[in-house]
Amino acid sequence: MPSMIWHNDHTEDGKQANRKLLKQLDHWIAADDKAALLEALEDWPAADTLAALTRLRPARARVMFDWIPDALGLKVMAELDPDLRAVLFSETSLTTFSNIIAMMDEDEAVDTLLELPRSFAAQLVAAHPKADAIAAVLQARDDSAATVMRLGVLMAPADWTVAQLTQDIRARSQNLAKIDMMFVVDVNRKPLGFLRFREVLAATDDVILRDILHPELLLVSADWDREDVLSMARAKNLHAIGVIDSTGKLVGGISPRELAEIVREEAEEDMLRMGSVSPATTQFDSPFTILRRRLPWLLGGLGGAGFAAGVIGSFEDALAQAAVLASFIPVVMATAGNAGIQASTVSVQSLTSGVNWRGDFGGRILRELLGAMLNGLSIGSITALMVLLVSQIIPLHAPAYLALTALCALTLVTTIAGTIGAVIPFVLKSLKLDPAVATGIFITTTNDVFGVLIFFLVASMLYL
Repeated sequence: MPSMIWHNDHTEDGKQANRKLLKQLDHWIAADDKAALLEALEDWPAADTLAALTRLRPARARVMFDWIPDALGLKVMAELDPDLRAVLFSETSLTTFSNIIAMMDEDEAVDTLLELPRSFAAQLVAAHPKADAIAAVLQARDDSAATVMRLGVLMAPADWTVAQLTQDIRARSQNLAKIDMMFVVDVNRKPLGFLRFREVLAATDDVILRDILHPELLLVSADWDREDVLSMARAKNLHAIGVIDSTGKLVGGISPRELAEIVREEAEEDMLRMGSVSPATTQFDSPFTILRRRLPWLLGGLGGAGFAAGVIGSFEDALAQAAVLASFIPVVMATAGNAGIQASTVSVQSLTSGVNWRGDFGGRILRELLGAMLNGLSIGSITALMVLLVSQIIPLHAPAYLALTALCALTLVTTIAGTIGAVIPFVLKSLKLDPAVATGIFITTTNDVFGVLIFFLVASMLYL
């Protein structure tokens, strides 16, 4: 068989050669010719194998991943984004995944397993040397500190010398990544403090760790909400946090890298909630999963829209008297929804970022109210002017009063919607709910109803 290599994808010739190669790989997989595929990929580096896998259709990629040797599969998994590892998983690949996860360090195994169906996680982790510790993380709440902490932290007994610590680090150098946390524990593995790397390097070999540890160590429980951990780390400008179990034993640590992961995951969850989508949603959801995760939000929106329709129906007489009012309904609903979403998004951003002056709540709401009022006056004035201009072309009943109705209604609607949008995230936060929910169907539906109601009340008083 002629040699097959993955080419540079930045040139047109390379792209064309890779397309032919992928077509051949696809043919072997379809023909169930495992031997031919493995012979062709025998000397491929993990990066090239990963590049080919990600360009195959997911179903074909799962078969190819199941065929390649476990050692190569481990390297591929190490280079693949954790969020995409679940794409290569299928029920038929349980053995392959179990073998690969058994070769991973505990932190990488946790990252991978958290992206896979929990119903299979227990089977996959059983062969891992640290199965008990990993299983405890998998059983924790999705939003707890346990799911983001690092299990493989460096901890040393308080009665060790600097020489013993450095010798232990050398012995385990193959299994240690960047050393950014060093904890000192007692005989029961309860944390006593932490070490600074530069102080360990400066100390002589016979110095006892107990004499150079820093006792001001922040400890959090493994079941703490990870957002609370992030807030505390920001408030105290911490760079390392110890995580303990219910007995007080050190079970992991949270470094700046894990804190950055919390920030990323919280931002992703907020984006999904802002779009009225379940935080568990991924781009690889099956049609029935999409149905289960999105339908409740759509039904909520349908209920709100039905309520808004009921409000419109209650003003049937007003519409019968002046059908032109119906043309303003979408304008009012869109303006109310947009004003509410703008204000609530800013409030959510300030709450989630922690950049929020506690004593400024009243001033903040007042600024939002005045800003929304100015926006409402601007939009209302433009709409009123358009009504007067249109009345010069199309005959309208009492155009001056219709313009005044548009001006007053849009000013009130925008003011109220902006104020509600700014306040609701803080209310949800006080109720221990995610404030990001406010920017989805909740705010849109609420403002639609209030907007239509206010518009018809104003129209009834001024125009009819």
